[in-house]
Amino acid sequence: MKQNALINSIVKIETKEKEILRNILLVFGGTVFLSILAQILIPLKPVPITLGSFAVTLIGLLYGRKLATATILSYVAAGTVGIPVFANFKTGVLFSPSGGYVFGYIVAAIFLGYLADKGFTKSYAKTILALIIANVIIYALGILQLSLFVPNKDVFKLGVYPFLIGDTLKMLVVASLVPTLWKFVPKNDKQ
Repeated sequence: MKQNALINSIVKIETKEKEILRNILLVFGGTVFLSILAQILIPLKPVPITLGSFAVTLIGLLYGRKLATATILSYVAAGTVGIPVFANFKTGVLFSPSGGYVFGYIVAAIFLGYLADKGFTKSYAKTILALIIANVIIYALGILQLSLFVPNKDVFKLGVYPFLIGDTLKMLVVASLVPTLWKFVPKNDKQ
């Protein structure tokens, strides 16, 4: 599959060795970026509001499926082995009320990366639609796991409603940013 992700037009590679190095650096950089943004939070219980979903959606749309998936899985692996990358510098989040959202990050990154590879990120309308679906994926997996910890009647009150305004703003920023970046890629470099 031809990868049409924006990162491939921004960071050119000439050899297989340089591609491997570029990919390692992008995955590491994306993991650090996500780890930092996960610390910018509003500490609600049982699930904090963070900029993690902003980072995940941006990575998915910029990197494409393979790199985005590798990046989010690296982030999850780092948190799983005890590196404090999750919100509030926590570890062990995967089996907590917030864990479903982290699993949602993985699926959302795969979904957005696939669409990025197909060239969806060049269109504002397609990008916003993709972001809405990605956020639904994150919410769905998030509240599925949250429902194991709180009464079903409280799942939306605790796991969706507090995030809607912030996530809408995050989506608007990402949906404005990514298609705009394509305008700076020279015509002959657009895949």
